[in-house]
Amino acid sequence: MQDLFLQGGIMPVWFGLLIAFISSLTMNFGLTLQKRRASELPKIGKERGALVARAFFSNRDWWSGTIVLLLGWGLYLWSMQIAPISLVQPTLGMGLMAMALFSVFYLKEKIKPGEWVIIAGMFIGFILLGLSAREEMPKELPSIIRLLIATAFILALALFAYFLGKKGKLNAIRADTLLGIVAGLFLGLGAVFARSMFLFSGHQKDLNALGIFLPAMVISYLLGIVIIQSGFQHGKALIVVVMESVISKLVAILAGIFALNESLPQNRTLAVMRIIAFVLILFGSGVLARFGKER
Repeated sequence: MQDLFLQGGIMPVWFGLLIAFISSLTMNFGLTLQKRRASELPKIGKERGALVARAFFSNRDWWSGTIVLLLGWGLYLWSMQIAPISLVQPTLGMGLMAMALFSVFYLKEKIKPGEWVIIAGMFIGFILLGLSAREEMPKELPSIIRLLIATAFILALALFAYFLGKKGKLNAIRADTLLGIVAGLFLGLGAVFARSMFLFSGHQKDLNALGIFLPAMVISYLLGIVIIQSGFQHGKALIVVVMESVISKLVAILAGIFALNESLPQNRTLAVMRIIAFVLILFGSGVLARFGKER
């Protein structure tokens, strides 16, 4: 049994999913704690950088949320060492329901019945992704060229959306929705770098793992976290976190297929389930953003 646990048997996969679920709850709770104070602090992008940084880093309540968030992030990285990212990412969607409950009962935010339906649809999509995911870990190293292409594409999307939003050319989209999307792109990219780091490290390619992917992962996550804080200051926590959560998962799963050798299942039924899951998540994201615009 010990060999089964250590060598990638059934037990490690389910243990990894359990850790991923706990990490999702932890990170969402940390984000909720941050939201309560972020909305009261100087706004990111509208005040002097030094003033904003001092206000955030001197606030104990915001730091409490940050510590909880970092704990959840550590658990998330641990889960990616144990289970495939195609299983870990859908499992993180369980935190959406927890965030909704936190927003209603802790932040006292109101959610329309239609939003509950959309969140439920996203949750079903995550379940379908999990059911359709392969359990085996990819054995070959990812292609550096494919990783570079995926990275360039994701960065281009994030920068394009951010600068168009800054220039006021995306007024049809709420600020919290747009910032949630951009944060999701960076956090999803960070997940891709994290998975790449573990894959290269497992093949004794520590120079690539620690010299390239580790700093790239840290920078991506830091950018994503800063953008989330800005989103908290410009709208509803639920909208920001739902958009970030959905987009980051889509980025990680699609980049996993393209660059990390995690292809669609060969079984047609499972492949169809995977595609339906993507449609549910994408459709839910768009409709949820429309509901958010009405406030």
